[in-house]
Amino acid sequence: MKLFRSKSTSPGEAVDRQAGNASRPKNFAGMMRGMDRWVGAAVGLIAPPRCAFCGREDDPWGGCETVRPHLCPSCLDAVSPKHRNRCLRCGAPVGPYIDARRGCLHCRDDRYHFDTVIGLGDYHSNLSAMCLAAKQPRAEELAAALARSLWRLEETALRDANADVVIPVPHHWSENLRTTPHAPETLAVVLSRQLRVKLAGHILSKGRRTDKQADLPPTKRRTNLKGAFHVRRRFHSVLRGRRVLLVDDVLTTGATADAAARALREADVSFVAVAVIARALGKTPAAVQPG
Repeated sequence: MKLFRSKSTSPGEAVDRQAGNASRPKNFAGMMRGMDRWVGAAVGLIAPPRCAFCGREDDPWGGCETVRPHLCPSCLDAVSPKHRNRCLRCGAPVGPYIDARRGCLHCRDDRYHFDTVIGLGDYHSNLSAMCLAAKQPRAEELAAALARSLWRLEETALRDANADVVIPVPHHWSENLRTTPHAPETLAVVLSRQLRVKLAGHILSKGRRTDKQADLPPTKRRTNLKGAFHVRRRFHSVLRGRRVLLVDDVLTTGATADAAARALREADVSFVAVAVIARALGKTPAAVQPG
């Protein structure tokens, strides 16, 4: 037996209720945007938002995005490529009318263990300066800003990779004594949070110290890294059939990413996408070029 009689609703009241429900999401979104701006402004009063590279102050009413590590519009425009047609295999820029889904003139003769490369931009004077600065100690803010810029411009490609896990390209333990964290680790942390995918920096390791890739000719870079990376045996079952987003800062010949991807393939990973800040072509300054 019903204790309360349900109240009848007239057609006019039903229409009004539906209209109210339809407008609620818009009102909620507007309220959240307003709150975001007020929170950003409140934090900006204590610590004015600045570009992580040039240090220029930003509008405090830009919301929480300006409070987090970021590049100002001028710096972001300077590093963003004007034409975003890229080789899906190696990430190199190609002409607007070239179908580079299966490779380009830069990678057509190479055999890689990774499937695709996603990059922020070309390695030129502006982006190279940022990559060099991000390698310095206590430069996590700039590295995080570069990762957020990569997400802003390439969110679709990063999501389409359908990664199950994000893994940074590791350094030898002796190199970690000099500076921690390295740029790839900071980049991987940001991307894993944006994708809401697990970060696994402990799965892939570098077992031996190698010569700097920048000090070697391209023909010796692959042999320099042969067998340097490996996946710990106890993680093979975890990675079997998984899709991995492998993160590094710069890709030039692809030797470093290929050696790391090969170790992942040996653990039966099904797909490897490489995310980098810069894609370099040809000879680049030794201080920045990793391989």
